[in-house]
Parts: sequence; C-alpha cells; structure tokens
Amino acid sequence: MTDVRHRSRLLTPAVLTGGIVVVGAQAFVLAPLLSDIATGLATGTTEAGRALSAYGIGIVASALLLGHRLDSVAPRTVLLAGMGTLAVAAAGSAVAPHWTVLALAQLVGGAGVGVLLPATYSLAAELAAPGAAARATGRVLTGWSIALVAGVPLATVLGDAVGWRAAFGALAGLCALQMALYALLPAVPSAGSGRAALGAAFRAPGVAPLLAGVLAFMTAFYGVFAFAGVDVRALHGGGATTAGLVALSYGLGFGLAACADRLLDRWGTARLVAPVLALLAVVYLALAVTIGVLPAFLAAASVWGLVNHIGLTVLVSRLAGAGVHLRSAVLALNTAATYGGAAVAGLLAGPLYAAAGFGWLAAAAAGLLASVVPVTVRSGLGR
Repeated sequence: MTDVRHRSRLLTPAVLTGGIVVVGAQAFVLAPLLSDIATGLATGTTEAGRALSAYGIGIVASALLLGHRLDSVAPRTVLLAGMGTLAVAAAGSAVAPHWTVLALAQLVGGAGVGVLLPATYSLAAELAAPGAAARATGRVLTGWSIALVAGVPLATVLGDAVGWRAAFGALAGLCALQMALYALLPAVPSAGSGRAALGAAFRAPGVAPLLAGVLAFMTAFYGVFAFAGVDVRALHGGGATTAGLVALSYGLGFGLAACADRLLDRWGTARLVAPVLALLAVVYLALAVTIGVLPAFLAAASVWGLVNHIGLTVLVSRLAGAGVHLRSAVLALNTAATYGGAAVAGLLAGPLYAAAGFGWLAAAAAGLLASVVPVTVRSGLGR
C-alpha cells in the first residue's frame, strides 16, 4: 500500500488536474458557441440555452442519487465511468440534429460529471501527503483556470474555423485521451465497504455550514461572472475580445493563487474559511465600483480569481477532511451545492441585472457572502 501511495502521489495530481481541465472545457464551451449552436440547429438561443440547464440538472441529480455509493467503488473505476459518460455526451452533442437531443446529451454529460468531480477531489485528498491536503486540492483545482484561460478561447477558435460540432467532437477526443490517462492510475481500493447515506454526510461535523458557504460562493460567482463580460462590452465596447479580457484576468488570478496553496496548510484551513469569505465579499464590492474603469476592473477581476481559488481550495479541502467513509458522499453534496448555486444564479442574476445593473448585482453577491460568514464562525470553522 505504501508503494501504491508513493507512485500515486507522483502520477495522480497531473492526471486529476487534466480531468478537471476536460470537465472545465465542457462546462465553459457552450456559452461562447451558443449563437452558432442556435443557428446550426435552426432554433433560438433560448432553446439552445436550455442545454446549459440540462447539464447542471444532470450534475445535481447524479451527485445526489449516486454520491452515497462512491465510497464503495474504486476511485479509478468511478473516474473512468464518469469520463466515459462525458465522452458519449460530447459525441452526442456533436451530432445532435435538434436542440432537445443536445439537451439530452448535456443531461447525460452532467450525470457523468456529477460523480467525476467528487471522485476527483476525494482521491486528491486521499493520496495527499500528511499535512498537504490544501496544496493537493489547490493543485487539482488549477485545472479550472487552465480550462478558462486556454479551453474557452480554443473552443471559440474551433467554432469559428470549423464549426461548433467540431468543438464538441474535439471535446469527445479529449475525454477519450483522459480515459487513457485514468487507466494509468494505480488501482487504489475503495475507501469503504458500505454506502454512506447523504443524510449522515450532511450531519457530519462542520459539513452543513461549509455547504452553506459553497452555495453562497457559487451563487455569487456564477451570477456575477455571467454578466461581467456583458456589462464590460456595453460600457467599453470592443466586442467579444473585450469581454474575453475579463475571463482571462480572472483565470490568470485563479492560476496564480496556486503558489499560495502550501501556505494554506501551514496556516490551517479551518481558521481561514470565514476570513476568506469576508475578503471575497470585499472583492465583489470592488468589482461593483470599478466597472466603469476598464483597467481597474480587470485588476479587480485578477484579485477576484486569486481569492476565489483560495476560497474554493479552503472549502473543498475542509469538506474532504470529513471521515474517510463519508468523504465521497460529502464531496458529492459539495458538487450538488456548487451547481445548485449555479441554478440559483441563473434564476435570480438576470432579473437583478436587468432591473438594477451590474453594480447592484455585484453588491448583492457581496451581501450574500457576508451573510454566511457568521455561520462559519458560529460553527467553529472560522477560528
């Protein structure tokens, strides 16, 4: 077992990060290609956009229905099954003749991601060196930054050059390549012999307050990120390139923060939860007041990415610290809370932006994060 762990610690981080890059590319690929997809399927952007909702629904349903089973299955098996499902979904999306077929394919893809993400985070924590859980988690989370900085522009270029179907075809190929990499992972045994009930995972010490933090964190992120580029284009012009600068600035900040992950283990992630959420609330206020000055806003977006990386690392590593027989179930709840936050943002952010503008949207995100800070403090997680 010791030899397996040693080899796993050398190989696993890069492979798991690669998996997050693929998942991130899938998560971000629809938005920039939405108009092209709607034209190609002879439908409206509203109908094409329902595929985004289907993807999120698949993730939440899969995490909640299957999350309690993950600890009883070998991690490599879960990873292969999840990525294989995503590959089928990407291929189905590439050949979809109608928006309903695209939505069904995205629902299937979401089901794969719903088990893939908790299994990824769980394995990263399981194989982390003693006292290095946050560093291991943060390293894997940089896959989201890579997907945002490299994957989205590449998908856009592919879409312009050879069509949106080719972008999904390329994604299916990436999924197949990632499956081959997963097959190289050592056969680490399952963490438990039984099924951890989601109720028991939810009642584990500290889990409920952390999930509240995740829900607020993700609602704020998805709501503000969805309209940051829109408002920048409206105020400063420049088309999609200007909006892309926001994503680039955020992604660079998110990736740069990985350099601080080892410090999080040294300082202790438990005491950082509340302060980081409070700091993030301040960052959203900075986004609200700098939107009219593009250089200042891009600088604030970089800080946003940096603090978001730290916040996400702290939250996920704390959740991964639940009992070994509950870890995957707890992380499945984390995945459900993550995309539950995306769903809440999808319902509320648009009307708020239309009624009050970006500044008030970002201020509302700040208020939401501030509201969960006392929850983490009272639970003892903020000390």
